[in-house]
Order: sequence, then C-alpha cells, then structure tokens
Amino acid sequence: MERADVERWKSKYLESLENLERLESRWENRLDLVRRGLVRSSLAAEGNDVAVDACLVELRDILRRDDSDADLAKLIPRLERTVLDSEQRRELRARQVADAFAELCRLLQTLELPREQRKALKGFAKRAQAAAGQPGELPALLGEFSRLQQQALSQLHPEQPARPGFLQRLLGSRGETAEDGPAPLPAQPVESIPPPAREEAAELSEPASSALDHPPSPAPEASPAPADPAYALPPAPEPGYSAIAPHLEATLLRLLDDLALPDSHKPQAEHLRQRIQGSLNWYELVPVLDDLSVLVLALNHSGQSEFQLYLRRLNERLAAFQSGLQDVHEQRQDGQTQERAFGEVLRGQVNDLQSEVQDATNLDSLKLSLDSRLEGLLASLAEQQTQRETREQEASDQLSALTERVAGMEREAKQYRGHLEEQRLKALCDPLTGLPNRAAWSERLDLEVARWQRHGGDLLMAVLDVDLFKRINDGYGHLAGDKVLKIIANELQRRLRKTDFIARFGGEEFVVLLGATPLAGGVTLIEQLRAAVAACPFHFKGERVVVTLSAGLAAFAPGEDADTVFERADQALYRAKRAGRDRLDVA
Repeated sequence: MERADVERWKSKYLESLENLERLESRWENRLDLVRRGLVRSSLAAEGNDVAVDACLVELRDILRRDDSDADLAKLIPRLERTVLDSEQRRELRARQVADAFAELCRLLQTLELPREQRKALKGFAKRAQAAAGQPGELPALLGEFSRLQQQALSQLHPEQPARPGFLQRLLGSRGETAEDGPAPLPAQPVESIPPPAREEAAELSEPASSALDHPPSPAPEASPAPADPAYALPPAPEPGYSAIAPHLEATLLRLLDDLALPDSHKPQAEHLRQRIQGSLNWYELVPVLDDLSVLVLALNHSGQSEFQLYLRRLNERLAAFQSGLQDVHEQRQDGQTQERAFGEVLRGQVNDLQSEVQDATNLDSLKLSLDSRLEGLLASLAEQQTQRETREQEASDQLSALTERVAGMEREAKQYRGHLEEQRLKALCDPLTGLPNRAAWSERLDLEVARWQRHGGDLLMAVLDVDLFKRINDGYGHLAGDKVLKIIANELQRRLRKTDFIARFGGEEFVVLLGATPLAGGVTLIEQLRAAVAACPFHFKGERVVVTLSAGLAAFAPGEDADTVFERADQALYRAKRAGRDRLDVA
C-alpha cells in the first residue's frame, strides 16, 4: 500500500514537471514571436532617420542575444529620445515644405492670371499646408504644383509651345510629356494581394462615397427598432488627448500599483511612475506602454520563478515524505527482527526450564528455580510489550505527520491548479469581444481535426469579415468600431449551436468551426448569421447605419490539413468581397 502511494505521488510530480515544461515552451515561443515582430518592425521603420536607424540596428543586435536585459534597458531611453528628436525634425521639415509651397504659390499669384487659375493656386496652397506633413504626399504635391506652374506659364506666353517644367521633367518618367501624364502602374494579380490588404484593395476599387450612406445591399425588412440605445454609436467624436489624459494617467498608475513586482524591478517601476505623473503626451505614451509591458513580462517571469520554487519545495517535501515512509518501513522490519529474537530467547528459556524440571530431585530447589525462571520470563515479556508500544506510537506519529503533509500538498496543488486554469482561460479569451482568441482557435482546431480524422463525417470552416470596417473607424471613431465588434460578436455567438466554435481571428475577422454539419446546412447557418448582422439596428444620431458581413465557407476533404482548408475559405471570402460584399461564397 505504501509503495502504491509513493508511485502515485511520483506520477503527480512528473506530471507537474511536464506541465511546467509545456508552459516554459509556450512562453519561449511567445517571446520569440515578440522578438521577431520587433525585428521586422524595425526593418520596416528604417529609412526615415539616420539616428533612429542606428538605434534600430542596435536593437536588432540586442534582441538576437540571450542576455539582453541590461543592454535593452539602456537602449530604450536613448531610442525614445532619438524618436522624439526625429519627430521634431520631421515637423520642422513639414513646416518648411508648407512654407515653401505657400511662397511659391504667392509668387505665381503675383502674375496676371485668370480667376480660375488663381482660385486653383489658393486651393493648392491650403491642401499643401494640410498635407505637407505627410512624406508620402510630397511627390503628388510636387506633380500638382508643376502642372499649375505649366498652366500659368502657358497663359503668360500662349505663342510658345508647351514645354514640361523643371519639376515635371524631374518627376516624370523617360519619354513622358505633360500631355501624356504619369505612366500607369502595372496591374497586380489578384492572387498576389496579401489577405490583410484585400479589404483595402476592394475599397479602392469602389467609388469614394461612403458605404455607410450607400450600402452594397439593402437591409432585411424585419429589423428591430432603429432607436435601440444598445446599438447606438457614440454620438461625439473621440476626445483628444487633453480630455482623456487624467483618466489615462490614473489608469496607468492604478495598473502599476496592482503589479506585485519583484524587488529587482521596483526601481524601474518607480522611474516609470515619475514619467507617468510628469508631462505625459502622445509621443511619450507609446514608450511608457512599452516599458509597462516589460514590467508585466517581468511579473510573468516572476510568477514562473515562483512556480519553479513551488516545484522545488514540492520535490523536497516528496523526498521527506519518502524518507518518512522508509523510516516507518525500517522500524517495522526492526520490530519484526526483535520479535523473532524475543521468540528465540523465550523458547530457549522454556527449554532450560523444561530441562531443570526433568533433572530436578528436590522439590524446594525446583520451586526456587521455577520462580526465578518465571520472573525472568515475565520481565522479558513486559520489556517486549513496552518496546512494541513505543514502536507503534512512533509509527503512528510519523504516519499522522505524513498524512498532514500530504493534505497540505493536496491543498497547495489544488490552489496552483486553479490559478493555472484561470490564467489559461484568460490567455485564451479576446478582451474586447469576449470570444476565444487565436490561440484558443488553434487548440480547438487541432482537437476538431483530430476527431474528424479519427471518426470521419462532415467538418466545415467559415471565415467572416466585417465589410468596410475601416470606414466605420474613420467616420465614427475607434470607440464606435469597438462597439460594433462587440455587438457583432454577441450576435454571432448567441445564434450558433453549442457544438459550434467561433473565435476572433484578428481585427474585424472571425472564424467558425461547424462539426457534424453537411455543406448545405453550413450554408444555411452562415446565411442566417450574415442576415442577423445586417439586421442589427446600428444608428448614429438617429440615422440608420448599415453594417454587413462577407463570408467564405469550405469543407474539409480527405488528405487536407487545416491550413489548406483555411486558405480555401479565405479565398472564398475574398471572392465574396470582390462580388459586392454582404454575401457568402462557398469554396
């Protein structure tokens, strides 16, 4: 029985070690993803400023090393200052560009030009003042100004043939004239457009009018009352930073207070607190959030260290527990040995007594001998009884202590299991919509695919995307976009069956798994979801706002993996977007 308990605790210990190894592997993978994301983001950000590029190169070198904490802590403040200086230089250059365009327009307006051209120059000066701060707009501004300049010169000297100006020759391609205009860009195949840009490409192919004012398809007739406050978008535009600064600072400070940081990170937290309480602005907000994320990761590492410490203590307790069981077993063996030795002594004394009785010739001497022998036997029996009771009491005490120790380990293990399960559920939930996130989707997808491969049947995958969601964010603000996503997620989840699974895949995209569902039934269900979202009575200041979904549906086929099926469903979604949105396409 004792050996079975030891084996049971050994298996629990090994299971805990395996869980720890899986957790360590998962966090290593996440850290690797963060590093890769930072490296790729730094590569994408290069080319704007020499000083920032140097810091980004150093950042990539640090991220490739394992012992990067100290160097990273030194680099981040310097990178913040460099980015702020670069931003100030960019603003200065933008003002200089805007002033230069304004001066050029003023010089052209001093010429005797028709009223239409003067009006065009004034409009260009205003647009240049607004768009000069965007480096990507500079070629377009130069091209437009070159055209206006050419028109002004042609009005002053109509007898001379139109010649391209300096800017036109500078920006134009070889063999291009002012009348020909810029050479068209080569057409890009539809298949080469990456999935994140498909919605943008579809939007660019549409007219510039808002899809909220001209929806791609009419909403269903039967819809709830449009004045439902639960579906009202925020009536006011998103507040500026000055309006939300106190609340933002208070939230960050409260979050910082709630972090139970180790002593090694408390000075860094105090420095961050001073930065938050100081003159925090938009430019400093991002590095502050980055530093706060570093502290959160440090706290997570501290939690892992605490769990490792718990496992070490558990190992020590299990060793002590095994040692106690070994002691009890040895005492039991010692007691059995003493019992056998006492039996041998007792038999020897009885044999001696028997021999004396047989050889006795005098009754008085026999009595004295018997009395002496019996007193020795009684003393031996009493001593043996005392030793047995002592051994049994010691064994009972040790077993009681071991039982209490086992109960304590059971309570601690239950607490840690509950804590780990709580953290696991939080890590698998999308904080905005409350739906499972992409990590939860991966776990459930592997489970459903394994079940489908084992038992067969029907398994469907659908990819759903909110149509023209960028226009919702741009027209009504990101707070309105968040509210739309929450309501859509609730509408989708409450209309699915308990056996179905839905997750937020990213941004405004959702994925659905339909198990044991034929293709016709899946089409009916996805169409119901699409119609339900289109019928949601979103409204802004009393006016109806139509929000629709496009969807792609694919069925698992023998020999296909999950990535292949997702690619087919995603391509079907793209075809639905190209066909006019608010529709379902089946792969």
